[in-house]
Amino acid sequence: MRRAHRRPAAVLAALTALLGTTLTAGPGTAAMADEPCSLPRSAIHHSEGVDTWNDAYPRPLGTLKAVMLFLAFPDATPRLRPDRIAEDYFPATSDYFRTASYGKLDLETEVVDDWLPMPEASADYGIQRDWAPAGRSAYIEDAIEVVSGRVDLAAYDIVYLVADPDAPGVDPDATKVVNFDKPVTVGDAEIRRLVTVFEQRRPDRNVLAHETGHVFDLPDLYNRPENGFGDWDTHVGDWDLMGSQFGLAPELFGWHKWKLGWLGPGHVDCVRGAGTTLHTLQPLGAPLEKGNPESDTRLAVVRTGPQEALVAEARAPVGNDTTTCTRGVLLYRVRSDVASAEGPVQVLDGHPDTSACHAASVHPRLADAPLETGESYYDASAGVRVEVGERTVTGGWNVKVVRE
Repeated sequence: MRRAHRRPAAVLAALTALLGTTLTAGPGTAAMADEPCSLPRSAIHHSEGVDTWNDAYPRPLGTLKAVMLFLAFPDATPRLRPDRIAEDYFPATSDYFRTASYGKLDLETEVVDDWLPMPEASADYGIQRDWAPAGRSAYIEDAIEVVSGRVDLAAYDIVYLVADPDAPGVDPDATKVVNFDKPVTVGDAEIRRLVTVFEQRRPDRNVLAHETGHVFDLPDLYNRPENGFGDWDTHVGDWDLMGSQFGLAPELFGWHKWKLGWLGPGHVDCVRGAGTTLHTLQPLGAPLEKGNPESDTRLAVVRTGPQEALVAEARAPVGNDTTTCTRGVLLYRVRSDVASAEGPVQVLDGHPDTSACHAASVHPRLADAPLETGESYYDASAGVRVEVGERTVTGGWNVKVVRE
């Protein structure tokens, strides 16, 4: 049984309304895109709409400041200093976002190189993926009380709470972003969410970048099977960090880069009506050309419904995709009315009768999803055919879109 001890009243009151992964907010007022292909943001968790920004989340542009704090427990003695453990996450996480954002995001992280003592044994919190609300709330309450005495949380946009990886009650499957339905006030800080890290050494590849993506309002793209047993990667395979942190091509979808403000409407070709249109798609992970974005197209988008679109983008071994085992024009459907972890993005398999990269892919059936020169895909439900032409001298592909 957990022993009783005092906590700040404001924190305790707010945490009684803790929601493990859900925070919804009304649309922001600033329009991000006026193209007819920019789906409207819905009032669901991590909507894929790109017409407005949800102001409940920090906009990942310019410099964001993060702090990484380390929590120890009375039932274990940490084996390493926090700065050694922090090296598992940084600068890799900052480098990932600097590359993905084309240099538009600089994630500066301060590492507090002290173990901050939690009042209870790690096993007493019941840490696990599907965490009982009482145990999770108790952990967050204690952690906020401990860290607020060490740093001014108001100075940071992101807070990472890292549990001692060697503590016996730490479950690496429990790493996630915890959101509050109402901001928690601690001193001058209003905390909307915390990144709770329970990774054992070495941590999962790109795991902190994945969780940081949630801080930027990106959804989970994996398919969680019933009872947790089965294939998690049937929706998007290797093709986006928010599907799997182990993916061979973990670059964020171009749609996500548009949503986050790293690509603008000028980088998006919107197919507005029936007929044939021609597009030249540059590799998504390549640096952006300076100057006119209309000469550097990264997405071709066909609006196929009020809250649905078909997207084409070029993927090649460049940027965060250097480990990809295939290349070509990737097609996927996006829905802005489907919540996180329920399939808001579905990759379309350009080669449904084959698979690839069995030794390394998280889902080989989608590893060869992209189309290469001379290949095409017909989406009967949307009445759209995508034909891939020759490669360009810049490494992209010429694409023809035929809409009925």
